[in-house]
Amino acid sequence: MIALAVDSTAYLTKAEAIALGITLVPMNYTIDGQTYPEQYSDANGSFEALIARHPNCKTSQPPVASYISVFQNLTNQGYDVLCMVISSRLSGTYSSAQLAANAVNPEKVKVFDTLSTAGGMNLLVKRAAELIHSGLDLAEVMERLTAIRNLVGITFSVRNMDALRRSGRIGVIRQSVGTILNIRPILLCVNGAVVADGIARGQHEQIRELVARVPEDAAKVYIQHISDSSQMEPLQLALKEKLPSARILSGNAGPVLAINIGLGALGVSWLRQEPTQSLA
Repeated sequence: MIALAVDSTAYLTKAEAIALGITLVPMNYTIDGQTYPEQYSDANGSFEALIARHPNCKTSQPPVASYISVFQNLTNQGYDVLCMVISSRLSGTYSSAQLAANAVNPEKVKVFDTLSTAGGMNLLVKRAAELIHSGLDLAEVMERLTAIRNLVGITFSVRNMDALRRSGRIGVIRQSVGTILNIRPILLCVNGAVVADGIARGQHEQIRELVARVPEDAAKVYIQHISDSSQMEPLQLALKEKLPSARILSGNAGPVLAINIGLGALGVSWLRQEPTQSLA
C-alpha cells in the first residue's frame, strides 16, 4: 500500500484530499508577525485582505520535524510513502522532506520533486493518485511520474513584479514591466524555475498570450486566480475554443503563492496527452 503526502501548494480542496487519501503537509506564512499554516485551498479564509494590508509577508517551508511526524505515522500503519513537493528550484521543501525520509526509512519513503507548483502540481498529484490506485508499486510510480512530469507546464501573469522580486524567485526584469501602460508580464515555469516570456498590454491581450502558450495536445488544463476572479470566465471560454476536447478545471490558489507572486495573478497549467504506453 502506498500513501501520498503532499505540501499545501498543490492547492487541493479538503474533499479532494480525503477522496484521494492524501495527507497534507502545510507550508507556513507570516503576516504582521503572526505565523499561519497554509491549509486546503478552500480553507484559508480571507488571506487576500491580510496580504493587501501587510504586503511585506514571508513564507517558509514545512520543518523537517513535520515531515518526520507524517512519515512515521504512515509507515507505522504499514504504508510505503510517496511525498510530492513543490519545485526544489522554488523552495527548500524538497531538502526538508528528503532529510525526513532518510531519518525515517529511505526504502519506504520516497520524495518526488514535481518541478512545479499550484495547478501544475495539482494535476501531477492527481495523476500520481491514479497510478497508485492502479496497483503500481512505489518504484514504478516514481518512474512513471518522472516521465509524466515532462508533460506538465505552467504559464501565468501578474499585475506587477514586486512580489516576485521580493521573493527572489525570478531574475532581473525591467522595472517598468507591470507598472505603466497596463502592461502585464507573461511568465512560465520551466524546469521548475520561473522565467519571463513576454508581455501583454491589457486584460484581453493577457488572456490571448496565456492561451497561446498552452500546447494543442493538452489533455487537462487547470486555471487559477489570486484575489481577482473577473478574468476566469473569459479565460475558460478562450481555452475551450482552442481545446474543445480538453478537460478544463479551475480552483483557488492560496496565501503562500499569493505572497510570492502577488495578488491579482492569473495562471494556466496543463498536462499534455500521455503516450499510449505510459497510461496506467
